[in-house]
Amino acid sequence: MTSRERALAVIHGTGKPDRLPWLPELNDGFIRNVVAAEGPVPNGIDGQTFTNQRIGADQLSRTVSVKERFHRVEIEHRKAEGLTIWHTPKGDLVEQTVQDAIAKTGYRVRHKLVGEKAFEAYHAVLDDLTYEADYDRARKTFALVGDSGLPTVDAPATPLQHILMWDLLVEDALMAMYDRTAEMVELMRHMHQKNLEYYRIACAGPGEVVRPMEDTSSLLTGPTMYAEHCAAYLSDYGRIVHEHGKKFIVHMCGHLKDMLPIIKGIELDGIEAATPGPTGNVEPDEIRKVLGDVIIMGGVDPTRYAIQSPAEMVKTLRERLRRIKGDRHFILGSEEIPVTGKLETVKAVGQLVAETSEWFYA
Repeated sequence: MTSRERALAVIHGTGKPDRLPWLPELNDGFIRNVVAAEGPVPNGIDGQTFTNQRIGADQLSRTVSVKERFHRVEIEHRKAEGLTIWHTPKGDLVEQTVQDAIAKTGYRVRHKLVGEKAFEAYHAVLDDLTYEADYDRARKTFALVGDSGLPTVDAPATPLQHILMWDLLVEDALMAMYDRTAEMVELMRHMHQKNLEYYRIACAGPGEVVRPMEDTSSLLTGPTMYAEHCAAYLSDYGRIVHEHGKKFIVHMCGHLKDMLPIIKGIELDGIEAATPGPTGNVEPDEIRKVLGDVIIMGGVDPTRYAIQSPAEMVKTLRERLRRIKGDRHFILGSEEIPVTGKLETVKAVGQLVAETSEWFYA
C-alpha cells in the first residue's frame, strides 16, 4: 500500500490501512538539517519527500491553487528592512518581519492593522483584490508528491483567526474586538466575502482535501468569541468544499478541549494537528468521545521531538495509541517537527509506525 493509498483509506473510509498512517508537518529548518546530514537528495524528488523517506513518514504537503491580483493597490517590498507596504487609495498598510538566526525563521515586529486609518486601508485592499485559478501550480505539486503522501489544497482561515495570526498582536486583536467592535465585525464580514470567492475557485480545481490554517485554540480566543465570530464562517467554507465533493480537514493545533463542543457543530470532516499537552491540551481519545467519527490527524506534541529520547517518545506514543487501538478515523500527525528535532527520536516514531502493522488494526 502506498502512502497516498494509506492516507486516503482513512480519509475516505475505504478499507483497512496496512499500518497506521503518519503524516507530520515538517519545519523547513528540519528538512534542511536532514538533507545536510543524510543527503544528497536523489534526482527526481525534493527535500521534503527525501526527508519523509528518511524518517519513515507519509508525506503531508500543501499547495496553493489560487492567484491574487491587485489592480490599483501597489505592493512594495523592502527586503533589507523586512518591510512590505501596501499602497492603497485610502492610505498605506505596513508590515515588518525580522529574521532570527537561531530559529531560522521570520517574526513579525510590525503588524499591518495598526493605526487610525488602517481599517479603511484594509477595506481598500479587499476591494481591489481579485482571484484567479492557478490549477497548473497545484497539479505540479500533486505530481511531485505522487504516491508518497497526501497533497492538500490551501484555503483561508476565518477572518478573526487570520487577524490573530497575521495582522495584529493577539492582545491588540482581542482588545480591538472590545474597543472597536463595529469596525472589526465589518472588516471580518468583508474578509469573509472575499474568502468565499477564494474557496469557490480553489474547490473547483484539483485535489481531494482542503486544509485551511485555522490554528484554533482557546489561548487565542475564548469559546464564546470563537462560536460567535468563527464557527458559522467556517461552516460556510465547509459547505462549499462539500458541494465540490472534497473533504474539509481544518488545521487546529492549539488548546482544543474547551472548543470541542463548538467544533462539533461546524461542517467539517476532520481536524489536523490535534495536539496533546503541553503545546495543546487534548488527547485523541478525548476528541473522539466528543466529536464522533471525524478524522483526527494528530496525537504528537511537537516539542517531544526535540526533548525526548527515542525510548521516551516511543513509550509515550505506545500508551497513547493503545487508547485508540483500531480507530479507523485516526492518522498520527503533529504540528511541525521543529528545526531542533532530534533525528534519532523522529526516526524512532517511524519505526514505531512500521510496527503498527502487527497490532494497531488487529
